[in-house]
Amino acid sequence: MSTTPQPWRPPAAETSGGAAPRALPGRVYTDPGELERELDAVFPRTWHLVGHVGQIPDDGDYLTATVGDQGVVVLRHAGEVRAMYNVCQHRGHELLTSESGHVSTIMCPYHAWTYDLTGRLLRARRADVGPLCVPPVRLESMGGFLFVNLDPDAPTLEDYVPGVAAELAALEPRSEGRVLSWTNTAVVEANWKLVVENYNECYHCPNVHTSFTTGVVARDSYRIASSGNCVRHTARATARTAYRRDTDDDVYGSFFVWPLSSIQCYPGRVLNTFRWVPLAVDRTLLIRQWWFEEPEVTPAQREIIDLDWETTVAEDLKLLASVQRGMRSRGYRPGPLVIDPSGVADTNSENPVLHLQHLVAATQSDAPLP
Repeated sequence: MSTTPQPWRPPAAETSGGAAPRALPGRVYTDPGELERELDAVFPRTWHLVGHVGQIPDDGDYLTATVGDQGVVVLRHAGEVRAMYNVCQHRGHELLTSESGHVSTIMCPYHAWTYDLTGRLLRARRADVGPLCVPPVRLESMGGFLFVNLDPDAPTLEDYVPGVAAELAALEPRSEGRVLSWTNTAVVEANWKLVVENYNECYHCPNVHTSFTTGVVARDSYRIASSGNCVRHTARATARTAYRRDTDDDVYGSFFVWPLSSIQCYPGRVLNTFRWVPLAVDRTLLIRQWWFEEPEVTPAQREIIDLDWETTVAEDLKLLASVQRGMRSRGYRPGPLVIDPSGVADTNSENPVLHLQHLVAATQSDAPLP
């Protein structure tokens, strides 16, 4: 007779003499039931990066994105950027099937029902069905980057990640004027939680990401601080970085927005983003994008993009596939996390992993966010 597993609870960090908190049991990353729960309890109630205003400069321009397992459309109408669900109200076909484009009206490919750019039904072919409208989706911007939240009662983006907009503006005041210049995608053979845990700890960096810790950031300057729904990464540029263009552009900053988004500013004010989309309990789509002043990348910019993709990203793809296999091992006994008592992690600790565990645990109960 089967029983439903009890929700796991990550232990509180001990900073003085107590037992160290441990990594989570493998089933948290391998049980399809966990992902089913998260599709209802995590992704529809959080803010997700979906693009940038530079992708939709003119009325009728649109982009599509996936939030958890929900499709959304972001478009510009009458100068305003808005979002709605990407679903026809007739029999559920996706309204727009391209990643981006331009339309004056939206016609469902299935039965040719037509909507205006606010989602209001204009006509149903050979029928009078009365007024219908595609449900809207909350949308806000931060430095030109567009975020959506499926929960109409969610806190504002500023309340969700307080201070991040101002910090991003300090790193790159011109971020709103950027355009999408390059996109790389890959399927990570790992659970989304393993992916974002890996992204938010640099304990593995010295022995894996030598290109990153010698060619992008100075290893001894790397710090990661977790607070609420944001994990902030900061560092100085290494003296040999290929990224810095000006003598004062030697700062690295990254803002991970729980649960599946990150905006990074490399030395030289090189803006880039990560988005992740869970495809299955053991498969996650990575969308890696670069935002420059012009849509066409220069040879120097392409060198930066290729270096990142062929070193740091490729290294993580290999690591994560192995970790996912390990989560299924009958011999896995979750070990202790390496916690810095200061609460701020560097390349010798993994405090953000514990923080992310608590964020997931908060969705299983009424526990407040740490």
